[in-house]
Amino acid sequence: MDVGLRGDGAATADVGEGDEGSSTPADEAPSPRRDWRHPSVEAAVLWLLVAVGLRIGLSPLGDNSFLTHLATGRLILDDHAIPRTDPYSFSAHGHAWTVQSWGASVIYALNERTVGLVGIRLVDAVLCVGLVLLLWRLSRVGTSLVARILVAGLVVSMSTGLWVERPLLFGAFFLAIVLVAAEGELDPRWLVPVMWLWVNIHGSFPFGAGILVLYVIGRWLDDRERPVVELRALGWAVLGTLVGALGPLGPKLLLFPLDLLSNREAFKGIAEWEPPHWQRGVERFFAIQLGLTIVLVLWRDRRWRSILPTVVFGLAAVTSTRNILQASIVLTPILAASLHGLGTIDGTRRPRLARPVVIAVAVLAVLVGVMGVAGPNTALAPYPEDAAAWMRHRGMLGVDDRVVSRDYVGNWLEYEYGPDQVRTYIDDRVDMYPLPVIRDYTQLLAEDGHFQAVLDRARATSVLWDRRTPLGRWLERSERWKVVHRDEKWLVAVPEP
Repeated sequence: MDVGLRGDGAATADVGEGDEGSSTPADEAPSPRRDWRHPSVEAAVLWLLVAVGLRIGLSPLGDNSFLTHLATGRLILDDHAIPRTDPYSFSAHGHAWTVQSWGASVIYALNERTVGLVGIRLVDAVLCVGLVLLLWRLSRVGTSLVARILVAGLVVSMSTGLWVERPLLFGAFFLAIVLVAAEGELDPRWLVPVMWLWVNIHGSFPFGAGILVLYVIGRWLDDRERPVVELRALGWAVLGTLVGALGPLGPKLLLFPLDLLSNREAFKGIAEWEPPHWQRGVERFFAIQLGLTIVLVLWRDRRWRSILPTVVFGLAAVTSTRNILQASIVLTPILAASLHGLGTIDGTRRPRLARPVVIAVAVLAVLVGVMGVAGPNTALAPYPEDAAAWMRHRGMLGVDDRVVSRDYVGNWLEYEYGPDQVRTYIDDRVDMYPLPVIRDYTQLLAEDGHFQAVLDRARATSVLWDRRTPLGRWLERSERWKVVHRDEKWLVAVPEP
């Protein structure tokens, strides 16, 4: 009997005359019931990864960007229309605004109104578990259990800092679906609705067609043949992207990424748009993933279909921290292919010990899910809840007041009070604010910024700021400002009469 490998790495057997008709029970495909009663080793690993996905997805809500997305969803449901101008700030009120993540905002707000904030956490949990399952599937080209655990473990290790409650999480999920379609494991026609959703939920949608273009070019360079699977996926993805213009905002959404590129100055000084400093755990895990991928691709998998995405998405990530999430997903199948055959442990084996282990890990995943749902919905400790309440009680934080605060505090104020009660100085929508406002805000963050000039231009009625910062210390000793409230972290200052 000659044993070989299929293209997907699974063993095949050519049965000779002497073997004809000599099938054994081991050769027969097990029934679904038998599969369930005799789980594989890799099933235990997958259940453990699912538990991690549930834990991350059900984490309390607190991301500052998410807070504005939810606030915007509330406005859309109340007004039955998507805002076209800024409703939140006094520094750019009425300025043109493209709500490119309107779809995510509506999803958040609908869940909040139907089942509460826990509904949003459940959506995040579905996305995180879905990402785990898709990444595990993409790691299948590694064949051995050791290779798959290494590949999936690396990307899931980054999830605690990357898989947060933002529309970007939807984009990561859609990107993984595109990769599965590019491997020929999903009917590419599904990419039409996937790309429509992606266009109307997050501005990262060009990554979908972008990775497919790299796959097409790489496959052609490798084989000098028409890359049928990749071309089909690319065609349907492009169609879905164009269909994405059939929405409330029209073709404007397709041009949004180009608008961002033309407004790069606005993103200077924004941490997630800067190159990684390789200090956080997420960045270090990605450095390991990228380094391993580069070394192994050059050593074991010198194919253009692997090299091109590694180079392009690797460069995108090392030049902007924001792109680490997409790069980590794209590198997953490439690293898995480069580790093909590593180790001798067969994850498809079904030893008797696997059943109690799988049951235990599955119970653990259920417990993680139940405890997560029962846990707190929000984690708002980083925000000045007490100081803001103090200001509201004294009539200092209203729609006519011009309170200067941090950008992330602006996001929280929009979520907590809404534009009918409070106007903010700035939030993290840097693509919307005029450059003079962004430059002034940057001055407020500087060690020796022109604080008084900026506050004069803002016509600030008060400042709500963290105390242990250059501006906070300046307000404490300034003769033109009086600190009227302090707590452990925050202060409130008003101009001296």
